[in-house]
Amino acid sequence: MLTSRRLLAIETTGVACSVALASPGEIIEHTQVAERRHNALVLGMVDGLLAAAGLAPKQLDAVAFSAGPGSFTGVRIGAAVAQGIALGVDVGVVGVSTSHVMAEQIRRRASVLGVVTKRLSRRGWHYVARYRFTGGSAECEAGDALVADEVSLDVPDGWLLAHREERLRASVLAELALTQPLLDAAAATPLYVDGDSPWRKVGE
Repeated sequence: MLTSRRLLAIETTGVACSVALASPGEIIEHTQVAERRHNALVLGMVDGLLAAAGLAPKQLDAVAFSAGPGSFTGVRIGAAVAQGIALGVDVGVVGVSTSHVMAEQIRRRASVLGVVTKRLSRRGWHYVARYRFTGGSAECEAGDALVADEVSLDVPDGWLLAHREERLRASVLAELALTQPLLDAAAATPLYVDGDSPWRKVGE
């Protein structure tokens, strides 16, 4: 359900760079597959989206971002851009779990009872989360955890194991963010998973 907020949503955690603008009665989106080019594209895409809607940044009520986990650089680009815009126009932020966006996209197209999301962290490890589909929404049963590849995942009957790269859409992120409370812009920080680290040994 759309609210009266004018909310800008930014998704940069995967292969797609996606921005969306939710305003009363509609959501518009611009998405481009641009792996490793998010930093060069995202601000221009935001400017273009606002111009298409005839809005100035100061007319925004909130900024949402995909908080991860995901690409180390991509997650931080989204959080930094969201924080910078929010601070500049003095509005709050909403961080949404990347796996929640993924699960909601799958819920909308797949006739299953739930999904186990499996997304690459680094060689030999994945982020895994569980979402049950009920009442027209994806409800989190277990948030993201770092799981080794050799661990067998429990996927209940009627559920889907989603392990392929998903082109995440900022319009879905925006819809989820509209149902969540606003936080101070200083809270625009990535979601960290226990045991995960950006540091890698040489050769990994």
